[in-house]
Amino acid sequence: MIDRTKAPAVQTISSITLPGVEQFALDNGVKVYAINAGEQEVAKFELLYNAGKWYEEKNLVSDLANRMLREGTTQHTALQIADTFDFYGANVNYGTGFETGGATLYSLTKQLPQVLPLLAEVFTEPIFPETELETISRNRKQRLQVDMQKNEFLANRHFLNALFGQQHPYGRVSEPEHYDAISTHELSGFFASHYHSSNLRIIVSGKLNDEIFSAINSCFGQSKAGATLPNKTHTSLPSSQLIQHTEKADSVQSAIVIGNISINKTHPDFLKLSVLNTLFGGYFGSRLMSNIREEKGYTYGIYSSFVSYPHAGFFEIAAEVGKDVRDATLQEIEKEIKLLRTELVEEEELQTVKNYMCGKILRSIDGPLKFSETLKGLLIYNQNTDYIHQVLQAVREVTAEELQQLAVRYFDFDKMYKVTVG
Repeated sequence: MIDRTKAPAVQTISSITLPGVEQFALDNGVKVYAINAGEQEVAKFELLYNAGKWYEEKNLVSDLANRMLREGTTQHTALQIADTFDFYGANVNYGTGFETGGATLYSLTKQLPQVLPLLAEVFTEPIFPETELETISRNRKQRLQVDMQKNEFLANRHFLNALFGQQHPYGRVSEPEHYDAISTHELSGFFASHYHSSNLRIIVSGKLNDEIFSAINSCFGQSKAGATLPNKTHTSLPSSQLIQHTEKADSVQSAIVIGNISINKTHPDFLKLSVLNTLFGGYFGSRLMSNIREEKGYTYGIYSSFVSYPHAGFFEIAAEVGKDVRDATLQEIEKEIKLLRTELVEEEELQTVKNYMCGKILRSIDGPLKFSETLKGLLIYNQNTDYIHQVLQAVREVTAEELQQLAVRYFDFDKMYKVTVG
């Protein structure tokens, strides 16, 4: 019998074995990354176009262009498209980020060849109906107006805008009137210039077979390439005001976001800096949580993170606290930052964080579908799977002295933006 009065022994993770990734090109040169693994008869198929917010000339165009793809093609209505995917038990999620736009399709392995032709049609023959754009824009405006009543939403908007400015994709925020300025002509133009084979990568994972690979080539390997996109650059215009407060007299709570421009995951310091962040505010047992939630009771949750994008990165601390303890919370955050800069981390605390992060690495590669998400993150930075081994090595080898040096280099409370709403 298991003695449940004793905690299981902690197993040190010294190495990991990654699922295999097969790379090949379709007839038209589209790169495909295949993770053929798993025991369940399921598959995941993902289209990655360089068609995110970074590439748009006008706010909301990339997001709405992708959203409109499901609203009908030259051959099928939106209802017919949805009904067909439902008939085969497939689920399709469309979406854009800062870098990419596309879709993720989940299906039974045996049904994937049946639904790929329709997905290909959606991404080659959309019609962008005017009436649907009006409906979507109206709904989005209503949702935005509701969100703008939330302190947390407003604080995050003000923070990103302060870091990068309205002209930069990472700092640009949307206003309700922006939706009125979008036309279907702009959306179809963005689609034509960005959703084509020379701007596409494909990730397919799960239990795969030759029929699936043949269907992928038949559906996505025959289209013509489009014009090569020029490199896009954007200039950030950070705010000169480090302290920004928006008063909302009727609020019970205040939202807090603190941080600054920092490095992204391509920087040599990023991996070990991630360990420092985890210890500081990156998991439930972090110092910020222990102090401000567990000891002080100021909040239900507080976290910190280094947010990485291909063209920039930033550090942020975020929480919602009672409005009467807002200033006290800021003082405690400053205190915890100074401790990291002046005192070495105890070995027991550091080892706990290392064990947590090693387990997190294992979860990121647990099965082909999960691993495909990790692979996607690597491809956006033009990295390969060796990066995962580098992460594990950095976590295992970082010392308390290195963490203190990193805290001095990257954590300076006086130079951080402090944005509060409430």
